[in-house]
Amino acid sequence: MIYPQEIEVWYVLPAIRRELAKSLVDQGLSQKEVALKLGITEAAISQYLKNKRASEIEFEPFIKKAIERAAKRITKQGNIMKEIERINYLMKKNKNLCEIHHKYDKALPKYCDICLYEK
Repeated sequence: MIYPQEIEVWYVLPAIRRELAKSLVDQGLSQKEVALKLGITEAAISQYLKNKRASEIEFEPFIKKAIERAAKRITKQGNIMKEIERINYLMKKNKNLCEIHHKYDKALPKYCDICLYEK
């Protein structure tokens, strides 16, 4: 059994960071600037842009839009951790996190303890 927190840490948060990095580069920030903001290496940003790093979770369109808005706030000196938390919360609120959990762990009980998603 994979716990919901593990799905969040291993799959969801890296995917959010990947999408944020891509969006920040699309908005004109250099890979170096994005790496500094995310606290990771430039090489990691390069891998994100090539889709060779982080989980391959496909986000719903409304989550992608939320990530784009977060990237705009970040470019205006927004707090990157607050933006990641905001997107993660939005995913929990809309039960996307539980859908992802059910995708990766078929042996789940009827309810997920993150947002009470019913199978």
